[in-house]
Amino acid sequence: YNCTGLTTAPALPATTLATGCYLAMFNYCTSLTTAPALPAMTLATSCYQYMFYGCTSLTTAPALPASTLAASCYNLMFYNCTSLTTAPALPATTLATECYRAMYQHCTSISSIEVSFTSWTQATNQTAYWVTNVASSGTFTKPAALAAEYGTSRIPTGWTVVNKE
Repeated sequence: YNCTGLTTAPALPATTLATGCYLAMFNYCTSLTTAPALPAMTLATSCYQYMFYGCTSLTTAPALPASTLAASCYNLMFYNCTSLTTAPALPATTLATECYRAMYQHCTSISSIEVSFTSWTQATNQTAYWVTNVASSGTFTKPAALAAEYGTSRIPTGWTVVNKE
């Protein structure tokens, strides 16, 4: 937390996480450019919440392979990561309460997001404010079954939508 001179993160090999285990771990590490691999497939409540919040030099996000999510697991994870251009693919088809809440808020360079879920209302606030103040144009890739709804809690306004098979 707040290690402004940290440029390289340590390895984080855990595959099963506990509640809040990595919460805010690299928060405001403003010199961090690349995130460590996050191989966990079993997430817990708030496990990655605020993890890279304010990491303004982060250019590469880790893959997020988990397909089963927990409440607030990715909440505010990349908030204000202004150098991040591509969001990691989000393979989960079933979402949890606030799992993606404000995840990319103020990531002004994000111009590509790919999701696998098929409903905007599976869980409470699952995508609340998640794309507030991202790039004004980009590509949003989604399953055809997901409604093309726009706004700060849906698909960014002005983005191109691509339906995947």
